[in-house]
Order: sequence, then C-alpha cells, then structure tokens
Amino acid sequence: MRRGAAAGSARRRAGGPGTGDRLMPRRTRVELAQIAAWDNLECALWAAARGKHGRPEVAAFLAAAPAALALVQAALAAGRLPVGSFRRFAIRDPKPRVIHAAPFPDRVAHHALVRLLEPRLELALVPTSFACRPGLGAQAAILHARECARRWPWYLKLDVEHYFPNIPHDRLLALLARRFKGSVLGLIRQVLATHQAAPGCGLPIGALTSQHFANQYLGEADRYALARPECRAHARYMDDLILWCDGRAQGRALHGALSAYLGETLGLRLKPPCLMPSAAGLGFCGMRIYPGTIKLGARRRRAWSQGRRRWEGRWERGEIGAAQLQRAYDSLWSATLPADSRSLRRAQLVRRPAPDPGPAP
Repeated sequence: MRRGAAAGSARRRAGGPGTGDRLMPRRTRVELAQIAAWDNLECALWAAARGKHGRPEVAAFLAAAPAALALVQAALAAGRLPVGSFRRFAIRDPKPRVIHAAPFPDRVAHHALVRLLEPRLELALVPTSFACRPGLGAQAAILHARECARRWPWYLKLDVEHYFPNIPHDRLLALLARRFKGSVLGLIRQVLATHQAAPGCGLPIGALTSQHFANQYLGEADRYALARPECRAHARYMDDLILWCDGRAQGRALHGALSAYLGETLGLRLKPPCLMPSAAGLGFCGMRIYPGTIKLGARRRRAWSQGRRRWEGRWERGEIGAAQLQRAYDSLWSATLPADSRSLRRAQLVRRPAPDPGPAP
C-alpha cells in the first residue's frame, strides 16, 4: 500500500494527469505585435548570433542590424517569416541525417517566436523531460537516469521511428491551439508550412522552432506513461524515452500500451524496444549508464579521441599555441561529463602521449 502511494506521489510530482493540467492556464494569448516588438527582436538577434559572429551571413546582418532587423519586424508583423526557406545538407555523425538550416533572418524570427512561446510550453512539460529546457539538458538527464537505474531493476527504452519527418501538422497545430490563442497561431501555421517531408507532415531538423514543437508534441506521451501503473520512473530527451519498471512483464505491458497510444493519438510509430535489466547498462544521451557508474558511449569515446588528435595536430603544425591547446583539452574533457572517463583518458595517453610544449618562456 505504501509503495503504491509512493509511486502515485512520484507521478504527481512528475506532472501526471490531474495536476499540471488543472493548474496551468487554459490558453495564453500571444499576438504578432508582441513577437515583432523591437525589444523582443533585439533579444532574439543576440541569441541567434551568439557564438556565430564570424560567419559571413551573420556578420553581414549585424553590419546593417537596424535595417535588417526592421525587415524581420515587418515580416513578423505581417504573420510570415522573412525568407521562409531552408538550406539542406547531410551529416553522418552521430548518424546519417538531413539538416535544414534556416537563413539568418529566419533564425532571428524563430528566436523571437520561441521567446514568447517558451514560458507556456515549459508549463506543459513534466519535470523529467530534459530537452530544450532551461536548467536541464543532457547532463541532468544522464544523472536522473543513473538514480532511476539504482532504484528500479528493469528499464524499457523506446525511440520513435523517423520522429521529426513524421510529426503530423494538423495534430501538432491542434495541440498548440490548446496552449495558445491569438494571431500567433497563424504564424505557427506559416512556420510549419515552410517544410513538409510528406504532405502535411514533418518538422525540419535544425530549426529552433522544430526542437520546441517536437519536444512539446511528445509531452502528451509523457503524461500517459506516468499514469500507467507499471511505470515506476521516467526520463525523456526529445524522442528517446526511458521507462523503469519492476520486471519484464511490466515492461512488455508498457510497450504495448505506449505503442498503441502513439499510433492512435499522435500518429507515430516506435522502433523495436529495448527491455533490459538496469544492471546491464542503458545507452542514453551518448553515455552508458549503470547503477554504480556512468561510462562514455562508443560515439563519445570516438569523438574525444578524434578531437584530441585534431587539436594536437593543429598545435604541431604551429596553428595554435600551448594555451589554446590546453583550452581545447578542457573543452574535450567537459564534453565527457558526467561520465567517469579517467581510465579511458589514461589509456589514450599511454597509447598516444600528449605533445611536449617545451620549456615555459
């Protein structure tokens, strides 16, 4: 009895049905005038340009910022994007994908829109959804998963098949219309219309709005999973969903229920599930998570090794100094957190010693 009450309490704390929905405002009004306000656009420009000032497109925009920002303002006030197209390119790491990069004026518009939507979208998410959220992110997701692995003996890992290309526009719009009202809905419709992987489906991977809309769309599945009696704990990072349970039978029941729910309610399909004991290790957010430790996944190990060779090669060619090389080492090391990577780094240094920068000046 006490255990069931504790599980119910955990679901309520995680934002299960009957808690967050009742406390959240029904709908938030957002108008085009708010999105196109000059102070909002200035903040959006700063966010879109952060870390990218050296890129020609960004530098050109910043060089004529008042006039360029005025064009973005006029487009948003009219309920459209400044350009409304994408540049497509393919990547292969960590897996083959087609990325759609918006022109910089559109990226500023995306930031301006998300700044107004994000507070309300945040209210609709459960605390154990970690992507695209201030103060959370991949490291918080990994640490939460380790705590769940220590507590619950089995996990069910679910991944949506071709998630971004298969999100139905009509169902996503219906969901967002339950969160917002006002002229913003017309702009959202225009944003969605700029990309269709198939008629009426798909979000472009790489756009800021896509990340937030996709994260919001699976929020309904989070609440459904947490309401299931078999679910002991939950974590989600975008379309990677982990549910912890007491045993194999409970995991199979969860998979059947979630598969049916996603197909009927959200129009999505799951990849084959992974149902394993927590002690066997869980691959999540680039890490291998065990109840007692966190190890780097194969891709993270490869990225660390390749990054080290790349920066050391630049130092040996005289392209960077010793101080820059040390900062690169620090950056590579921080990308391994929160994993215990000491033994891996020590073994790498034995196989390939670090270059000797020579005597200090």
